[in-house]
Amino acid sequence: MLRQLTVCLLMFGTLLAADEPNTFKLAAPKDWSGETLELPPGFAPDMKLKGYEHIRFAPGMMKSGSETFFSYAFVFELSPKPELTEAVVKDEFLKYYRGLCAAVLNGKVPDVDPSDFTIELKQVKPDSKPASEEKASDVSTRYTGKLDWVEPFATKKRQKLNLEIQTWTKNEHNYIFACVSPQPADAAIWKQLHTIRDEYLNKQTK
Repeated sequence: MLRQLTVCLLMFGTLLAADEPNTFKLAAPKDWSGETLELPPGFAPDMKLKGYEHIRFAPGMMKSGSETFFSYAFVFELSPKPELTEAVVKDEFLKYYRGLCAAVLNGKVPDVDPSDFTIELKQVKPDSKPASEEKASDVSTRYTGKLDWVEPFATKKRQKLNLEIQTWTKNEHNYIFACVSPQPADAAIWKQLHTIRDEYLNKQTK
């Protein structure tokens, strides 16, 4: 199934490389796969964000019965415009997931209407940030959220994805880091996602 995702991205000219294990931009366990995409991707050309997306997929990413199904971490490394307001983040994420679903399904499930996908974000108060994250960026904002969409690869059914998103600006570049999973916040997969995020953020301080 993960190969299906790669093939889809190749079809739309967005996959730069299925990264070699020693060149992954995001550190993760050896059994996590990954890739790098150019933004905006071919399946969501109306996105305003420009740059690159680095992704690491949990081993069960495309296995619907797995505890790590559709669980992954990614970072957008972006040009300084547009400013990453909450409205921009919500709008760009919706364009991304709506476009991805429409491209993968390609009309095969006519009852699915990506325009009815929704996303909710709630800003996390600054005083709840771990100290390590405070040092990782010059300007940082954190959100928790939920994306209500149709998972188009394995189940083609409605799915609610839990999101943890952090945005910041550093050295005249914008960044968005997201941890994504349908699992609840106390599930084991979140510890792994947080480790990937924290290792990336720690590199930002060097």
